[in-house]
Amino acid sequence: MSAGPLQGEQSMRMKAQTESNAGAVTDDDPEDADVVIVGCGPVGAMVANLLGQAGVRTIVLERDAKPLTMPRAGATDDEVLRVFQAAGLVDQLLPVLDLGQSTQFLSVRGDRLVTMRPSGGRNGFPQLAFFYQPDLERVLHEGVARYPHVTVRMGVRVEGLHEDGDGVTVWAREGDRGRQTATRARYVVACDGGRSTVRGLRSIGFTGSTYAQPWLVVDAKLEAPLTDVTSFQFIGNPDRPGVTLPLPGTHHRWEFMVLPGEDHAELATEENARRLVSPWVDPDRITILRHIVYTFHARAATQWRSGRVLLAGDAAHLMPPFAGQGLSSGLRDAHNLAWKLAAVVADGADPSLLDSYESERRPHVTRMTRLTRFSGAMVQTRRRRVATIRDALLKRAAHLPYFTEGRFKPDLRYSCGAFDGSGRRAGAGHAFPQPTVRTSEGQLRPLDDLIGSGWALLGRDLDPQVHLRAESRELWTSLGATYLSISRPGHLRPPCEVGTVAVEDLDGYALDFFDRHGGDFAIVRPDRIVFAMPDIRGLDRVADLYRSLVRGHAHPSTRSPFTP
Repeated sequence: MSAGPLQGEQSMRMKAQTESNAGAVTDDDPEDADVVIVGCGPVGAMVANLLGQAGVRTIVLERDAKPLTMPRAGATDDEVLRVFQAAGLVDQLLPVLDLGQSTQFLSVRGDRLVTMRPSGGRNGFPQLAFFYQPDLERVLHEGVARYPHVTVRMGVRVEGLHEDGDGVTVWAREGDRGRQTATRARYVVACDGGRSTVRGLRSIGFTGSTYAQPWLVVDAKLEAPLTDVTSFQFIGNPDRPGVTLPLPGTHHRWEFMVLPGEDHAELATEENARRLVSPWVDPDRITILRHIVYTFHARAATQWRSGRVLLAGDAAHLMPPFAGQGLSSGLRDAHNLAWKLAAVVADGADPSLLDSYESERRPHVTRMTRLTRFSGAMVQTRRRRVATIRDALLKRAAHLPYFTEGRFKPDLRYSCGAFDGSGRRAGAGHAFPQPTVRTSEGQLRPLDDLIGSGWALLGRDLDPQVHLRAESRELWTSLGATYLSISRPGHLRPPCEVGTVAVEDLDGYALDFFDRHGGDFAIVRPDRIVFAMPDIRGLDRVADLYRSLVRGHAHPSTRSPFTP
């Protein structure tokens, strides 16, 4: 469960291309980059890592002088761990995670009603992971340091934007009274949180609802982990609903509903924080790290792209914390957007490709927001009769795998966007699964490690290169695509074309995906979303679809059902 404050939206309705708040620009030539990222929280840092990996010159502007040391988010999932894997950071992250925890719901009387332990995931990682956010941010910041063409400027506040036909000029000030500098970029990505300065400068609306119900969040460091609280627990006590969450190491979080008539400031004192946690731990033997009242929000920007400016993470959408999907949604934004930006600035993609970012991500964020609001409604009721009925229903749900295995969580799939939308193959727009595979040398590897950070052409018992015309192969090879042939265990293909890797699917996830969706090949985007699933005859046409959807111009030979 995670939360981020938005203490009243500060309206900043300015003209999008004004220089009125820019102040006196220095005589120095503007610093130049392909992309400027505003905000170096987890989402901004992930965008910086992925752009750095792609060789994109990037400047990150962060208003805080140093990384925050207070935890905010605390949970994520297997889809997001694949994003860290794609960024080359999962090996650094895994040691600081608590993996495989369950989620429990406690009754009015404190009895355990249902235990949810997600299973059956096909992304190569446990489906639920808990973290201490300063550790996660450290991994991301150390990752950014790998790239000399990515510059992070801390303690810098953005004050103005001006867009013209060639790019965006960003004016920022060092500290409160430092000099103002100009930075020139082709695109700007706003990852500056729920009170986004950039969103205000672009006069982008932020609509939705604010929960009238505030919560007190208490983060503490214990002497030792609690032996009787080993799971994420929703406390369904209508007298004061709450949450208790063990985090890695000896960190622990409690969240308590603020009751009607209670004074927020008085409840948020350290004395009250210690009183509220006393049923679980001796309050005199813990260190309180944070105690603050939050009001939760379900809001979204009216547009996620305004010319050369794009919004991601909390700057684009906020959701209640009850399903732990706020930060996770932002990191999915980063994976979806980064490869498209890299394609536009470095690989000749048409800028219209960036429009697919919102058309793909917004519906998925909406589904996640619905899930979090439903979860919140279950825990927040204070009517005892309603809570009793809820408990009876949850007790029955304890016998339903759909509930106990977490199957209700929306899968990562998109209904329209930068992929084959013809409907011929239903797998396009879905995330391709990640099984453990065995190479011809006998090595066991996660599939994504072999795919790398770019495009991939995967064949079911087929070598994609064998069935490509020279012109199509030239396109995919120029993009650095990986070629793989996937077979069932014991049926590894004979030697393939040079550059094709033959593997056995030890989990069956990839082959099952082919069986369910059809097609002989899966063309997978850098964010692991399936671009198309053609048969042998249609494989070459996917190159034409790429030219149409990504580069914005149809190839003369495009006469296929893949053409949208």
